[in-house]
Amino acid sequence: MAGVSTAVIAIGVPVGFSLAAAHRQPASANVGDPSHVSRGTNPSSASQSSDPSPSHHRGKSHHPSHSASPGKSHHRKGHRPADPKHPGKTPKSSPSGSPTGGQPTHTPDPPSTSTGLLVPSSGSYLGSYVQPTDYSSSGQVAAVQAFEHLIGSSIDLVHVYHPWTQPFPSAADEQFVGSGKVLLLTWGGTPDTKKIVAGDYDSLIKQRAQAVKGLDRPILMEFRHEMDRPNLQWAVHGPAAYIKAWNHIRSIFTDEGVTNVGWVWCPTGYGFQVGRAQAFYPGNDEVDWVCADVYSFRPSQSLAEASAPFMKFALATGKPILIGEFAVNGAPAAWAKWIAGAGRFAEKYPQIKGIAYFDANGTDSNGNPFKYWLGGHQQAIDAFGRLAKESYFKPVVPSDA
Repeated sequence: MAGVSTAVIAIGVPVGFSLAAAHRQPASANVGDPSHVSRGTNPSSASQSSDPSPSHHRGKSHHPSHSASPGKSHHRKGHRPADPKHPGKTPKSSPSGSPTGGQPTHTPDPPSTSTGLLVPSSGSYLGSYVQPTDYSSSGQVAAVQAFEHLIGSSIDLVHVYHPWTQPFPSAADEQFVGSGKVLLLTWGGTPDTKKIVAGDYDSLIKQRAQAVKGLDRPILMEFRHEMDRPNLQWAVHGPAAYIKAWNHIRSIFTDEGVTNVGWVWCPTGYGFQVGRAQAFYPGNDEVDWVCADVYSFRPSQSLAEASAPFMKFALATGKPILIGEFAVNGAPAAWAKWIAGAGRFAEKYPQIKGIAYFDANGTDSNGNPFKYWLGGHQQAIDAFGRLAKESYFKPVVPSDA
């Protein structure tokens, strides 16, 4: 896929389906807390959470890179645990927020180069999750087309969400990958991690592994993003259980011969601010990309500032870094400057290899509305469009398939 074109997907928009309508928030969207907004499928309700993070002010019905050798998933059941001296124990974090594997001063040995599946040699992907009005595959593709029309440029990375039991890749996912875009697929929902480890879902996981393998093209995939959120712990059961579930899924994908997945670990940015996210890290041997969903409380808080605790942790891993979702709360009149600043932040750190905006409106799990949709805010649209046209955010997609 070297040098593959990232032009707008060439598929037909349904008759009578306008670009404006494709990008408009549905009035009846029943969106929940930030990790449960309707992305890629119909919205579903979510449990309550007391997390004050701005990332909690989105409505999603979350429907998700370890590489011993670059571009391949080589997880084995006999892998080295995150804490080699204490197998099964949760990695701890140092006062600096760096991963320590249970040792107060130990940080992961960074790889000699930031390599892995779909990592561009220079520059960074710029993309988005785009909330559709119609959650069919054609509706999702039309929404991305409308977003690209709105900003006046194509985007290289498309973020999609699938709940635990929903089959994937979908027809939309195949269209995105086939058009040369980098697909960031979040495998979400609320599967019980203990049941995953017990093998209750092995048949389903094998089906998904074979389906992804059948794409015959590389993708990035997150398993249960924002796993650090308090309102998910009834299913996640804490860091140790999450890490065991992560390892179990990776083992099955490896056993099924899947080599076209770059594994993305992605908690909340707020979780790094309060020190809870670090413990969920499966370890450098089990992760290809290090990610966080980062939201600013207000335009005066830059994305760089909101990301600082995460970046301290992520830079120490030596892994390619992804901002899986980003947006800002507050007056849209101030968004343009904030978005421009987000671009400068990404350019400052060559280890950042992708950033994806969260283009949606909805209501969080506490009933509070959030509005991140760029539509109708021309200055913000123009600011995002300017970033999308910069050569830095038009990297060559590496050929990993």
